[in-house]
Amino acid sequence: MSNSCRLRLACRNYDGANAILRGVLDVPGIEVEAVEQVSVQAMYRGEFDASEMSLAELIYYTSRNRNDFIGVPVFPSRMFRHGFMVVRRDAGIDTPQDLIGKRLGFLRWVQTAAVWIRGTLIHEYGVTPANSQWHAASLHHWDGDVAETSVKLPGGAGIEVLQGEGSAADRAMAALREGRLDMLGVTETQLPLLLSDAGLKRLFENYREVEAEYFQKTRIFPIMHVLVVRKSLVEQYPGVPAGLFELFSRAKRQARQWYADMPSLVTVWRQHTLEQERAVFGGDPCPYGLDANRDVLNTFIEYCEAQGICERNLSPEELFAPETWELTEQE
Repeated sequence: MSNSCRLRLACRNYDGANAILRGVLDVPGIEVEAVEQVSVQAMYRGEFDASEMSLAELIYYTSRNRNDFIGVPVFPSRMFRHGFMVVRRDAGIDTPQDLIGKRLGFLRWVQTAAVWIRGTLIHEYGVTPANSQWHAASLHHWDGDVAETSVKLPGGAGIEVLQGEGSAADRAMAALREGRLDMLGVTETQLPLLLSDAGLKRLFENYREVEAEYFQKTRIFPIMHVLVVRKSLVEQYPGVPAGLFELFSRAKRQARQWYADMPSLVTVWRQHTLEQERAVFGGDPCPYGLDANRDVLNTFIEYCEAQGICERNLSPEELFAPETWELTEQE
């Protein structure tokens, strides 16, 4: 870049982004003002130049040519979702197939975690909107700012909107507790609240083993969030996407080295955990770069197409700045 760019960056305080938020890393030509932010809505509202973003929302708006930001193949948040399906103990649900014919709920329709849960139920266990009843408490993370109130699913299946007072999460959790739902797909925010209820349990109580088997079968470690940057900023400073890729790659390498070297007050058997995960994943389970994640992205796009989130055929390249298509992490 011929001149320096100053940008405001929003990200949660993940271990792989901590060095950026603390300001101990920089990249030539970019002056980063990093802000710890837990909501993806701020980027949508125009408060930041770059931010982590829901992968499902990025696909929703990209497929409709309505977004003013473009992705960088950096994925700050990844998480398996088998352990986030909560069922009523009195609903007679002990296996995924027991969900057929039942009432299944989700906090939001265009929510990455929910897309992965629904895709897993459909493609791994045969639980579909055609053979069960699917509900959502809201459409987007920011329903007050958009006109759409429903999603039309391919094949004609309908989605019932959960009614009631409070936030989408409050309405969905109330429906599960009151017996209007048999299962609810949630995130890490709601999970402890629901599991404290004696009448509820995880669908997969041995979720760690199930998730390891799922990875060994599919080679998929689900992406949740992706880094995005304003298109207007990229037009002015074309080197920004590549610079941010390098910045986040360095921050992740530092985090991995730090975790391997330093004692922890959080994880007692830290080295044992690392050894177990190396046995499952082999190398880095969270690679950055388009090619390293092409299969995961293609699978997620297919899920979005099947669930009415992706309006047209979409290639992974369309989600990311062309300057980043060939980027890979340096060891």
